Amino acid sequence: MCLGTQNHDQLLDKFNKDSFEKLTLMRNLAKEMFGDRSDFIIGVNGSLARREYTSGSDVDLFFLVLNQEIDPIKEKQNDFRSRLCDIGIKMPASGGVFEEPLPSNDMLATIGGNDDTNIFITRRLLFLLEGDWIFNKESFDLTRKLLIERYVDEGIEDKKICLFLLNDIIRYWRTICVDYEYKVYGGGKAKAIRLIKLRFSRMLLYFAGVVAVGETKDLSYKDKRDKLNLLLSEPPIERLRSVIGDDFILPLQLYAEFLTALDDPEIRSQLDQVGDEGLSTEQYLLLSEKARSFKNTLLHILLTKLGTAHPVIKALLL
Repeated sequence: MCLGTQNHDQLLDKFNKDSFEKLTLMRNLAKEMFGDRSDFIIGVNGSLARREYTSGSDVDLFFLVLNQEIDPIKEKQNDFRSRLCDIGIKMPASGGVFEEPLPSNDMLATIGGNDDTNIFITRRLLFLLEGDWIFNKESFDLTRKLLIERYVDEGIEDKKICLFLLNDIIRYWRTICVDYEYKVYGGGKAKAIRLIKLRFSRMLLYFAGVVAVGETKDLSYKDKRDKLNLLLSEPPIERLRSVIGDDFILPLQLYAEFLTALDDPEIRSQLDQVGDEGLSTEQYLLLSEKARSFKNTLLHILLTKLGTAHPVIKALLL
């Protein structure tokens, strides 16, 4: 499984096209079902939101409530999920992070403290770093803008980066790394697929968040907010392309190979084997080697593009 640099863009364009078709289908269905309602937001995270939808992807759908009345929206959520299943769109297993509608005010207010559980951290950071809208785009965009304003105070100095946001991104990345060990403890779940996703898609999301914060240096607080709003409204791959340019070609090639592997049912079935079984397969070992190269290329970009004196690098170390 080796792709030439000449065709990785074609492969990524395929995943992007497939994702956009699914997004359009879901947006049209939501509009048909809910019309001009404005009391909730429907959004999506995961591979679909990142424009990386593969044959094995499910859809991390979420509902945000704008008026605190959760129960009526829960019914709408169930109806929408049922309709999506009817048209062949795969929903995640029940009981996950996005199972319940969440009041948007809770997501905006609960940053840090005892109430900021893994569920809150996950929903907030995924909304910000990769989320995309399905229904009520205007309120979705406003919520992202308000969340950025929570992270970027008016009193922040121009020379400083948005450290509040960066620390939360770092915290989320470390949380999902620790949670990987929790999820696979005991051997009852597939390790290989989770570990490969952690080392590719989760790492890319983290990296894209760090790079976005790096772009806020030497800007006024208003410009910091605007820059973040612009960058975080783009899927991570496009965000990194726009900031890094040609230096992003090599990691992008490796990432395209990762997505191509996940899109292959035979390869995915090897990675989906329960417990340690998938870790000894040829495909896992190959992808693991590519993951090491992927990580090294991202690290090289950080150290060369930003430089060791950049406040982002210092913040990552201490």
